[in-house]
Amino acid sequence: MKLKPIFWILLISFLGAALYFQTYNYGYSGDDGIYAYFNRVTQKGLEEWTELFKYGSMNFISINPVNTSIYRPFTLLTFAIEYQIFGEFNASNGHILNVILYFGLLLILGKFLLILSEKKNLPVFVPLLILALYAVHPIHTEVVASVKSRDTLLASLFAFSAILLWVSSESKVKMLKQIGIGILFFLSLISKEETITFLALVFLIAYFFQNKTVVQSAKEVLPFLIPVILYMVFRGLVLDKAATTYDSKINSILYGLSGGERLATNLYIYLQYLKLLIFPHPLSWDYSFSQIDVQTFQNPIVWLSLLTFGVLIYFAVKGFKKRSLFSFGILFYLATFSIFANLTNSLTIGSNLGERFMFIPSLAFSFLVVYGLYRLLTYYKIEKSSLVTLLVLVPSLLAFSWKTVDRSPVWKNGLALSSSGVETAPKSWRTHVMYAEELRLEAAKLKKTSPDSAKDYFALSVVHFDKAYEILGKDAPVSQYLAPLAEVLLGVGDTTRAKLVLEESIKKQPNVYFSKFKLAAVSYEEGDFEKARKFYLESLKADKPDLYATYKNLGLTYMRLNEKENAISSLEKAVEIQDDPELKRNLAYLYTEIGDLEKAESYQSDDDDFSVEETAFLIALRAGNDAFENKNFALAAAEYGKVESAFEEFGGSEKYPSYYAAYGKSLLETRDTLAAKARFLKAYQSDPSNSVVLTNLGTISFLKDKNYANAEKYFRAAVEAGHEDQFSALNNLGTALIVQRKEKEAIEVYEKALQYGTSKSVLSNLYLLNKAVGNEDRMNFYQEQLQKISNQ
Repeated sequence: MKLKPIFWILLISFLGAALYFQTYNYGYSGDDGIYAYFNRVTQKGLEEWTELFKYGSMNFISINPVNTSIYRPFTLLTFAIEYQIFGEFNASNGHILNVILYFGLLLILGKFLLILSEKKNLPVFVPLLILALYAVHPIHTEVVASVKSRDTLLASLFAFSAILLWVSSESKVKMLKQIGIGILFFLSLISKEETITFLALVFLIAYFFQNKTVVQSAKEVLPFLIPVILYMVFRGLVLDKAATTYDSKINSILYGLSGGERLATNLYIYLQYLKLLIFPHPLSWDYSFSQIDVQTFQNPIVWLSLLTFGVLIYFAVKGFKKRSLFSFGILFYLATFSIFANLTNSLTIGSNLGERFMFIPSLAFSFLVVYGLYRLLTYYKIEKSSLVTLLVLVPSLLAFSWKTVDRSPVWKNGLALSSSGVETAPKSWRTHVMYAEELRLEAAKLKKTSPDSAKDYFALSVVHFDKAYEILGKDAPVSQYLAPLAEVLLGVGDTTRAKLVLEESIKKQPNVYFSKFKLAAVSYEEGDFEKARKFYLESLKADKPDLYATYKNLGLTYMRLNEKENAISSLEKAVEIQDDPELKRNLAYLYTEIGDLEKAESYQSDDDDFSVEETAFLIALRAGNDAFENKNFALAAAEYGKVESAFEEFGGSEKYPSYYAAYGKSLLETRDTLAAKARFLKAYQSDPSNSVVLTNLGTISFLKDKNYANAEKYFRAAVEAGHEDQFSALNNLGTALIVQRKEKEAIEVYEKALQYGTSKSVLSNLYLLNKAVGNEDRMNFYQEQLQKISNQ
């Protein structure tokens, strides 16, 4: 049984969509964020959906919002609905929806092509093969595999649905259908404005397929014209006025061109589009300067393009009166491409060339290829023309299908997309700068978990930022990328160059926040807190500062400068903007430092390990330690005294083993010997082998208590504990032995001391001790040693 055409349309549509099934688990890439996760309204679901219709579609992006350029509220509404349904943005949902939309569009196109073919009595294989060639064409991968390009899919689906509704009417279109057509076409326009060219397509269909006169064909446009007028009125009311041409060749290579150069460059670009339709390799997501550069008529390719389009226009005009379908196909292509053709300065778009711009014109291309083959076979009266046509097209269909499957993974994520760009468009400044940006973002993610890997990404990012600026030249008007360049330079440790880049960025963009903020951060890391404060204060006055981050860092800078009141003021401003437990700890600490414990406790969290009382204890303890190190023993003793009552509560000697020793030393230096002894004894209880404590206890026993036996015990223990100054330790022990008339022991200790050093007093003591015990030889020896010292 012969299968109905609808079966083949379904099969082709399914196979065309199936080429993109692999995209279901892809992430976001390119400009996806503008419509989804970088969009302040769609991020809220349907909470503020009416705002999408009140402003331009670029008014809601997080970075550099403007109420100009485009008005695509319905597309944004679908993203808001997506968020409302799923509760968050997930790129998989967007990719799956794109595949479904593409499938639906192919179904509509199949039915549409079938109706057109029937009106011209073309065999059914012609519309089916047109649909097949269109369905698998690799030039569509940017639209189907990019979540953001839902706008093109929606616009195409609604527009062709409107045309299908119109063209399927057997007689005069009834009012109800006209309303349906108007609604569908209006939805198309508020999804993406490029289908405005379908006014010409409707005219061409009426003229070439419905055999209407020019005037009658023009009248058929009316149901489509009314939505266009409404759209233009709404667009005019909503959008702000803006320049219609781009102010730099980095956005459009046609900027500033006129006459021959403009025409030559356009012709060159037009031929590139045809080349990609016929031989779609290599494909790239970007063709910015200088992948495509200014052309002149000295380039043979420009002349080839002029000849090609001259011939096409010739045949289009020649075949118009005869209602030739070749003329229809050519005019279909030219009409739907015209909106992207940069025909005048006022119609210049912000892209030199874009594969997405061929999404609709490629249908005209597919029509011309298949219809051309059919007519060729008919002319030569080839039997089984359907089979022959299929056999001729099979290599292209297979090659295109393979290329589509191979190309789709480029849209897997931002890094995959940008890295492909530097391979397929190596002369484009934008491919390099976007790849550098993606590498920077990836490095930032890796920095905390894998610093070495992050450094490799930072290094490669520097290479591509430098390549982008090399392509642009030193006077490049893209200073917004200087701060990210500085960031990756810091990532590879090139602080010197990073600072120069940040300073250049500030010079070119004095009101830009990030560069000042980053230079402040660099200064902070280098310990130049005065400079850090200066730039943090300046960054607060810049455009759109991140108040939380700036006040936070400024507060920490004031802490380093010991400006406690300013630190408190800045950190409290940061906490007002964003609740931050760490900053609250800092505030509790600062208030504790200035003695406002009640305020400090207000910033203390029940779940926090931070304790105001313990912090107050630590502050006083630190103050005591600082004073001790500076030999301000009176202040040290006072500060140590403040914490003594809470000492055991917060860890005691186990946690702070040097406290009692330092406290005792401070008291001893201030002549409070009795109090000093009490602290030294506590230190001794905690650590009986502390030679410094033992020495001080020995000194107090010797000088204050006159308890020489105790002094001997402590001094001997200090020696055995390995006192770092063994000479002094042995000298002290020897002195304690002398006063106890332990001459022989004293002689042994002093002679041992001579192994670590010498002094006149030690030699004198040895002389007298040996004399006392009647050892004349040793007495004479030490007398000679004393004489040598005296003669020196």
